[in-house]
Amino acid sequence: MPITGLSFLLFALAAVVLYYLFPKRLRQYVLLAASILFYLTYGVRMAGYLAATILLTYLFGLWLDRLAAFRPAAETKEERKRQKRANDRKKRRVLALSLVLNFASLALLKYGGFLASSVNAVLGTELPLPHFLLPLGISFYIFQTSAYLIDISRGKHRAERGFLRYALFVCYFPQLVQGPINRFADLQPQLTEGNDFSWDNIQHGFLRMLYGVLKKAMIADTLAPIVAKIYGGYAAYPGIICFLGAALYCIQLYCDFSGGIDLMMGISRLFGISMQENFCRPYFSVSLSDFWRRWHISLGEWMKDYLFYPLALSKPFGRLAQFCRRHMPLDAAKCIVPSLCTFLVFLAVGVWQGPGMANIAYGLWNGFWMSLAMFRAPIRKHLRLSPEDPKKGALVWGVVRTNLLVIIGRYFSNASSLRSALGMLKQTVLHFGVTRVHAALFTELGFSLPVLWKVVPMLGVVFAVSFAAERGTDVARWLCERKWLVQFLILFVALLTVVLFVYGNAGYTPIAYVYENV
Repeated sequence: MPITGLSFLLFALAAVVLYYLFPKRLRQYVLLAASILFYLTYGVRMAGYLAATILLTYLFGLWLDRLAAFRPAAETKEERKRQKRANDRKKRRVLALSLVLNFASLALLKYGGFLASSVNAVLGTELPLPHFLLPLGISFYIFQTSAYLIDISRGKHRAERGFLRYALFVCYFPQLVQGPINRFADLQPQLTEGNDFSWDNIQHGFLRMLYGVLKKAMIADTLAPIVAKIYGGYAAYPGIICFLGAALYCIQLYCDFSGGIDLMMGISRLFGISMQENFCRPYFSVSLSDFWRRWHISLGEWMKDYLFYPLALSKPFGRLAQFCRRHMPLDAAKCIVPSLCTFLVFLAVGVWQGPGMANIAYGLWNGFWMSLAMFRAPIRKHLRLSPEDPKKGALVWGVVRTNLLVIIGRYFSNASSLRSALGMLKQTVLHFGVTRVHAALFTELGFSLPVLWKVVPMLGVVFAVSFAAERGTDVARWLCERKWLVQFLILFVALLTVVLFVYGNAGYTPIAYVYENV
């Protein structure tokens, strides 16, 4: 069932109607049945991978819960300490085993071919290259179930003992396609308690669905062929067109990813269920660290809680921190461990993007600048420079500088190979070629009048909504508080646009979401 198709929207609306027709105590089973049916439309094998993950993590969750709840019963204090140490060691081993098994399926299915080809290239072997059909949203549910297991071992919450309730937490269909990566303590109560019908939820849900569909169909899917043409044939275009392609890919990716999230968040809101926000106007960021606090928020928080802090607090990094404090100025020494951990986290983000050296280079690019930024304050202090200027001019320059770094990073994340990414960068730097740009070139790329009529006005809407939100105005709340005539006119225009340009347009071909199979 294509997420971008009308059939999925009809399926989701039917699920919402059934949800509110059933008594509260049965509504969680309506959600579970809808989620299972949705995933089965992608094939029994894909559903089998998901079911195996659910069963594996459910059983390990119960085991870890029992170990986390252990209380020593010995008579002497020393014996109780010994029992606790033995239980903690066992808990760490069980957690490590559960995570290895959980991530093994992701590594095999997502990176098996890349690893085999890399071994063949380095060692000259002829290992067969496996080709697996990547299950829908596997990275998201692997990360979500891993967080569930780690939180149990840390004592943050107890394991879910109801198998069907736990299965719903993992396979709740609005989160399966592109996330967000939800936390058990935040999502589970909303799924199982049954929510009252609320006209406010229906209004906000439909508005967000409309906004997501328009971003995806009007901007992302329209720009996708143009971007693909530039990335695929960069050598034939001047460098300025290569740069334009990377900038357009930033827009396409944001409208694709956040548009899909808006659609799914809107559907979830119809059920009265709130999921974690995943975007917060990232292109208004004044620094790269600010960008990553606003982009794919749930992944960033997952990396921070389950990778950055465990690394920073580990014994090897603790010894490194002590060494740096003894042999370096204190301000610089404080930055060494956080910067190294940040670099490793972004290397992991690059690997998460997908197999291939281009994605690893993308992680290294971001990791380098993020790590370097941590030394900015000590360097400014050492050079006796004044604090950074908070005036508007400095903020505008911060936004421009940040987006430039993001655009350069997208040379790597959308390239077919590292060689292509570097070739496109070389073309941009050495052959910028402003004089080679002419109207016929834009026509060749696909910038026709109908394309501009679709993209430019919708980009204006997205910018206006984002700018208003950045200034503290919730546009959806503002619209819901207007008179009925104003609401009707705006919704009529939005629905008419969807009918004319999306679902009622025979020429519109939906394109799969960029992160649908990561």
